[in-house]
Amino acid sequence: IITAGGDLKFGIPFSEVDTVYFGAGFEQNRLDIDSNTPKSYRDYVTDFGRVSNNIPVTVAWSRDARDSALVPSRGYFTQANAEYGTPAGATQYYKADLQAQYYYSFARGFVLGLNLQGGYGRGLAGKPFPIFKNYYAGGIGSVRGYEPSSLGPRDATTGDPIGGSKMVVGNIELTFPLPGTGYDRTLRVFTFLDGGNVWGELGNSVGANGLRYGAGVGLAWISPIGPLKLSLGFPVTKHEGDKYQKFQFQIGTAF
Repeated sequence: IITAGGDLKFGIPFSEVDTVYFGAGFEQNRLDIDSNTPKSYRDYVTDFGRVSNNIPVTVAWSRDARDSALVPSRGYFTQANAEYGTPAGATQYYKADLQAQYYYSFARGFVLGLNLQGGYGRGLAGKPFPIFKNYYAGGIGSVRGYEPSSLGPRDATTGDPIGGSKMVVGNIELTFPLPGTGYDRTLRVFTFLDGGNVWGELGNSVGANGLRYGAGVGLAWISPIGPLKLSLGFPVTKHEGDKYQKFQFQIGTAF
């Protein structure tokens, strides 16, 4: 899938911690297919063509009551986002996303972090949810121990992950100082337990089978280019067709 376009979004702060966002954009999604392309993508092109123009509008709200955006140790963060594909484009749909985080420091340098996020999408006007808007799960920032974006429905013909219109992911993370560094907040170790998956229409797909879980340990460093996480994860639940990846890294976000 090749996506080109742009959007305009602006935020209105309503308090020290609350902000409301409004936005609109234009996207052109091009699906170039061949004999190796998953059947679900080929079917979508047969029904709706190779090029889909999308004109979405969005509204969102966030509340950030954390003590730090880079190294939070207490407080919470929540955000909700709704997107509507308008009739002005070739696709009509809606999708809603919600994320909530909570941090609690129960001893100096020891922080318990909880993260929960979910998404739901549905097509409108008799059309399916656009395949290029599908959710994906797996990997760091999602369910560690599994290959990135590998969870959820797979194409029945090729076995490739194709994502889905419903997603839920939860993370529990215990962070504590790296031994020998005192209480340096820029370099810490952590343990984690992740769970989640993606679901879609059955159709030409296989897989899913409920939630997947991964657990492991890692190192968090506030580097000059942003928060960096290295993790060693292992799947807790294993199903046929799942793809695993032990070592993973992430730059840019706490979770």
